[in-house]
Amino acid sequence: MRSLQLSTLVLIIIILTCTFSCSKPGNNPNTDSTAGKGGSANVTMDLKHHSVAHNLIKCTVYVKYNTSDAPSNGVYDDSVTATDADTMQTALFPGLKNGNYYFYGRGCDTSLFQQVTGGIPFTVSNQAAQSYVLPVSENGIHCN
Repeated sequence: MRSLQLSTLVLIIIILTCTFSCSKPGNNPNTDSTAGKGGSANVTMDLKHHSVAHNLIKCTVYVKYNTSDAPSNGVYDDSVTATDADTMQTALFPGLKNGNYYFYGRGCDTSLFQQVTGGIPFTVSNQAAQSYVLPVSENGIHCN
């Protein structure tokens, strides 16, 4: 009878330990993805080559969520085709949540007829409109 009570007690302890030590997916702050769509921060990236924007055309900006580094596999979570706003190529990413992002831009500089590329890490820490310069530089490949 005593061994049955001891076995029952051990089983209860094991069940309680498992119940309170395990966490549901998404509740672990080390693995919970926070960056991405669903917030109210509007992030604008203005592309510039050597601090000049007026020669850039056909630009696209890509974003990777939850990182401060370019993805090693080259796969991004989203992209925006930049629009020409007062001779500046501008890409708007609306509705982002707080978190870490990596932005990568690509386009063409008509003064050199070369592709330009560049990337930067960016942290959204408040839910407001934010603008940032995305510097790009030539990569030696002729524009199409």
